[in-house]
Amino acid sequence: MIYGNTTGIKTIKLQELENLIREYPRHSIIDRELLDRLAVFSHELSREICVFISRGGSLLSVGIGDSGTVGLQDINLRRSEDRLTGVRCFHTHPNGDSRLSEMDISALKKNRYDLLAAIGVKGGNVTGITVGYLKDIENIACIAYRSKEDLDDGQLFNKITEADNNLKNAELKFNKAEIENALLVVVTKKGGTGPEVLIAELQRLADTAGLKTVKTVSQTREGIDRAYCIGRGKLEEVRRYIQVLGVDIVIFDHELSGSQLNNLEETLGVKIIDRSMLILEIFAKHATSNEGKLQVELARKKYTLPKLLGQGKALSRIGGGAGTYTKGAGETKLETDRRQIKREIHELTERIRKLESERDLRRERRLLSKVKNVVIVGYTNAGKSTLMNLLTKSDVLVEDKLFATLDPVTRKIWVDIGKEYLLTDTVGFIDRLPHEFIDAFKSTLEEAKYADLLLHVADASGNDLNRQYGVVMDVLKSLGVNKPVVTVYNKIDLRDENAAPYPVLEDYAEISALLGTGIDGLRDMIASKLF
Repeated sequence: MIYGNTTGIKTIKLQELENLIREYPRHSIIDRELLDRLAVFSHELSREICVFISRGGSLLSVGIGDSGTVGLQDINLRRSEDRLTGVRCFHTHPNGDSRLSEMDISALKKNRYDLLAAIGVKGGNVTGITVGYLKDIENIACIAYRSKEDLDDGQLFNKITEADNNLKNAELKFNKAEIENALLVVVTKKGGTGPEVLIAELQRLADTAGLKTVKTVSQTREGIDRAYCIGRGKLEEVRRYIQVLGVDIVIFDHELSGSQLNNLEETLGVKIIDRSMLILEIFAKHATSNEGKLQVELARKKYTLPKLLGQGKALSRIGGGAGTYTKGAGETKLETDRRQIKREIHELTERIRKLESERDLRRERRLLSKVKNVVIVGYTNAGKSTLMNLLTKSDVLVEDKLFATLDPVTRKIWVDIGKEYLLTDTVGFIDRLPHEFIDAFKSTLEEAKYADLLLHVADASGNDLNRQYGVVMDVLKSLGVNKPVVTVYNKIDLRDENAAPYPVLEDYAEISALLGTGIDGLRDMIASKLF
């Protein structure tokens, strides 16, 4: 089997490479004639060539890369997870350098090859060979040979046997870590928001979802690629990182269509999600109330529906057809799934409406009681829940993560003049939240419409203040909220001279909810606005 970048290679050359796939003497770590032919092919094509050889001497596949690197396959001929794979990998470096690269070493650790060798090639000749092998699950050792004649088969076979026995005797397992490794992809347009801001927020989302970010990739394009979101070259770069870094999931900052999701999963071979899907996962993790869980599920169904795609023959037409007694010519699995999701959306909507009616009754009783209501809004992770706890001496969950709290919480506050008011903490806002999410959480977000005063908590410590401030005001406007606002600039203890300037506002307070700085002044401001 030949894989990799075959573009521009003549058919006759591909056939010659295909002919390399056969049995070789099992007593050689690599057949010397094969070694010479790989050097010639690599020189003629100016590309890296890679071969995989089993312990029995069978050449399993040939890979073709570009002048810089070739993709290494995950081939495992051994079932036991505490053993090597039974496969050795040899690949050429047409620049003449026979040293193992960092990507080579990562691939050796991840794929557990018997050994991985880099062959330096210059002018069609072998200039040197460096062989790497695993000593244990974390450490590798390398042996450098100046020529193919110096290559010591017996020595290398002994190293493979020692490594295999060491791993088995130590009962070292190569199981995946419980935390999944994530690779983040951000696509920006020229003149738009810089990739640094988008990457930082996407990484915070990944952290909140319990993922470990092992790599970030960005690309600036005139427009989004309709098939893969990113360009083909960048796609190949992502594929290589997946291979050498042990990536379990790739997260795109840009919203992906159903066809893009399908194409990316088929090409990259790992789980693909976009930013909105990631937020949904976080919502599902943090929803605790019955209404919150229903809202998350409704948002998930609404977001999933337009992305459904049929995949191959498994979703081809079922039932119906000529000579069968059915209604019509049958329906696709895709159509069945869509109808099922639409039915579930309807049922979820009805259940949420019943809960909304209960919320409306509570709101009417509150209005009749003449008790004032203050609602906290703001960008996610701005410190809303910390402020809520400080003002009410309550115990709302506080974490340095996005969307740490999802369900609204209301507490009563007494002021010195013998008055009381209700303080409600709401779900945090975030940029580019899909309309399906706004619709699902509309009843919760609309708490702001019935407030007597809004506390807009903003993170004053970073350089993203103005963008986050604009996002919150845009969401409030879309909900039809037109209430008095006190802007609370939080985290002033972390603010430095390089932080973004405040938007010009009339009513604002500067505080540190964590340290309690400025809280007395904020309490006085709230009381003066309400009473």
